[in-house]
Amino acid sequence: MIGFRAFFAVCLLLALGLLVAAAFGSARAAALPPKAADGMRLWSANRCAACHTLYGQGGAYAPDLTHIAAQRGADYLREFFANPGAFHPGQRPMPRFGLTRTETDALIAFLTWTGEQAPAAAWPPRPILVSGGLSAGIAPMIASASTSADDAAARGRALFSSSPAICSTCHALVPDVVVVGPSLASVANRAGSRVTGLSAEEYLRNSILHPGDFVVPGFQDVMQKNFGSLLTSDQISDLVAFLLTLR
Repeated sequence: MIGFRAFFAVCLLLALGLLVAAAFGSARAAALPPKAADGMRLWSANRCAACHTLYGQGGAYAPDLTHIAAQRGADYLREFFANPGAFHPGQRPMPRFGLTRTETDALIAFLTWTGEQAPAAAWPPRPILVSGGLSAGIAPMIASASTSADDAAARGRALFSSSPAICSTCHALVPDVVVVGPSLASVANRAGSRVTGLSAEEYLRNSILHPGDFVVPGFQDVMQKNFGSLLTSDQISDLVAFLLTLR
């Protein structure tokens, strides 16, 4: 057990060292501001790297957080840190660390700074498509998108499971499977009847841009609210095109 903990400590120090070196060694990288430095100390003190990774370095139990600040936004992260169990009921548990508002802001500042560094633009690396190299279901999405550049639904299918959208973090495509939000299996069949006056396409687009306008009964309004600025209009159209194929 001591050797296992030592291994994680070395990985954490190496990851943070590489992150700081990359930031200070690049002319375009921003210096680590004081609040982000406080957040880095909190990241270390609370052993976040035992479960999470930054640039792939750390524990493999929970998601990589390199781009989490841009993907989720500060408001979402602040609520999540306060009560993580409410966001993933029945899923892998994340402890409540009891952070103060100042500590929470510092941790968010560190994660924001991490995602803004030059190495983040190339993370994660482009996957190598070899037989058996990707899990079933993901490789066909990427391959389909790369061979059908003009196919909006194919591009949307790839975007569903990749940055910057990563809808698959919260939504399953298998019937009756709940990750965080409702399953989107056959969503095209019911989208047109969700809100009176909205077609299936209009409803899906509005749900991406303004998810709080209609919340599926039985679920909380926890979907991130910044897709309008995070995604381009073409990316949103591609996602809608893909969702409309789910019948």
